[in-house]
Amino acid sequence: MANHGKYLVIIGGVAAGMKAAAKARRESPALKITVVTDEPFISYAGCGMPYFIGDIIKDQKKLILREPPYFKGMHNIDVLTRHQATAIDIKSRQVKVRDLEKERDLTLPYDKLIIATGAQPIVPPLPGISLENIFTLRTINDVLKIRASVDSGKMRTAVIVGGGLIGMEMAENLTLRGIKVTVVELLDQILPPLDKDMALIVQKHVMEKGVEIITSDGVQAFEGNSSGAVTTVFTSKRQLPADMVILSIGIRPNTKLAQDAGIATSTSRAIKVNERMETNAPDVYAVGDCAESVHLVTGKPAWIALGSTAAKMGRVAAINATGGNDAFPGVVGTLIVKVFELNVGKVGISEQEALKEGFPIESTIVPAGDKSHYYPGARDILIKLIADKNTRKLLGAEIVGEGVADKRIDIIATALTFGATVDQIAKLDLAYAPPYAMAMDAIIVAANVLGNKLSGKTVGILPYEVAERLDRGERFVLLDVRTESEYKNGHIKGCKHIPLDKLASRTHELNRSQEIITYCRAGLRAANAYHILKNAGFHNVKYMDGSILAWTHGLEK
Repeated sequence: MANHGKYLVIIGGVAAGMKAAAKARRESPALKITVVTDEPFISYAGCGMPYFIGDIIKDQKKLILREPPYFKGMHNIDVLTRHQATAIDIKSRQVKVRDLEKERDLTLPYDKLIIATGAQPIVPPLPGISLENIFTLRTINDVLKIRASVDSGKMRTAVIVGGGLIGMEMAENLTLRGIKVTVVELLDQILPPLDKDMALIVQKHVMEKGVEIITSDGVQAFEGNSSGAVTTVFTSKRQLPADMVILSIGIRPNTKLAQDAGIATSTSRAIKVNERMETNAPDVYAVGDCAESVHLVTGKPAWIALGSTAAKMGRVAAINATGGNDAFPGVVGTLIVKVFELNVGKVGISEQEALKEGFPIESTIVPAGDKSHYYPGARDILIKLIADKNTRKLLGAEIVGEGVADKRIDIIATALTFGATVDQIAKLDLAYAPPYAMAMDAIIVAANVLGNKLSGKTVGILPYEVAERLDRGERFVLLDVRTESEYKNGHIKGCKHIPLDKLASRTHELNRSQEIITYCRAGLRAANAYHILKNAGFHNVKYMDGSILAWTHGLEK
């Protein structure tokens, strides 16, 4: 393929920059390609860092994917490590570069320029923030410092500031190393991308593993000892001992270089691009964590920083920068994280996000098996689906459980990309054999439940709504339809108990003028009880989606 120009300069390495460089070389064998990065490492597995700290990945070399000599010898790509791009001159098509080792300045001409400057961790200007053993986790140097501190055996307590994905991964891996971990999250829940009802399920599990979770509280300052190492973290409500602190507050796009050059950015500070990854500057592209995208569910600009997205963007930009024609249409916000034994995934938009966007929604939480219940190793997963009431299009999904979640998240990601309805998802021809799925896969079961709610065949209520109504002292009958032994083992305070197999003959014990909400272990018997009561002439009936498996409050014995 012909290339438009002789010189391609790429600012930044890792997933986006190096993918762009390698693809550009395949597209154009004669192109002069130069990658500029201020880091000593150019291609590494950033997402594997927490697991190196937890000693699950034992060799740091496993995190280094490629070295500069590989790109020069294999692809004839010049890689300038420890070189910082200091300015972009769009008119003269030049990049000014500072050699950080030799302390000299260079000027690189370009015909095409790809900006892959990534993102940087947020470090708040709090008192004591510069004390030793306060870390961020973004680069190889970061992970090596944290690993050395953990390996020293002197780190007994750790405070993680921020309960997002990285915060939860670090909580697990530091716990595995025998460190007492406390997570401080400013919001009222961990894992902010999830709806609170699903996040609370994860929070309960994490706390059972010995991690202290503090929400609705923010860090105010740090205090250290005479050696300059952190010892105490002060929040707005308490003080916490800490031999080490991990700042996992979040990241922001690293776009000052682009902004100074007059390249347009959005309110998120990410660089505005079209589907060809082109910026508003001629022959300048932006990819990876510094670039904006489009959310395919909302149709609006979105900034979601993930390595998988960065690599795809880099590939598209490389094709276009070498004279081809490719497009990156956008993302559906797919994410997944392992939190101890739980697999936690999300795709599309959450219930709260959908409400903010003005969608008329219906949602459900459905427990289901990840494989046939009789097959050894079968595990439960909880699936939350959110759909548009009017169009019946699916808007998003959240999955939490010990069972296989990733393939279900990927199914929904595919469905969302093509605008599938709940009804279409319920008819998908998915793989079935007992070691892999139920005869009706968990996703299909959940879609059928949501379809019934959308059609008005059933009326459900989410567990968190029940809990809020109980807290407000509202009057309704909460009906437990499990067996006697299940009830005695733990039930929701204030409920009435009638086993499902006796319900039809005992409906006279219920007040027809009161609202009745049925529940069981997972929701199926609660739905059956709903139908029994409706058929018996009860009009104000609901069943609790997910029932006990989705209930995050306490039980009474």
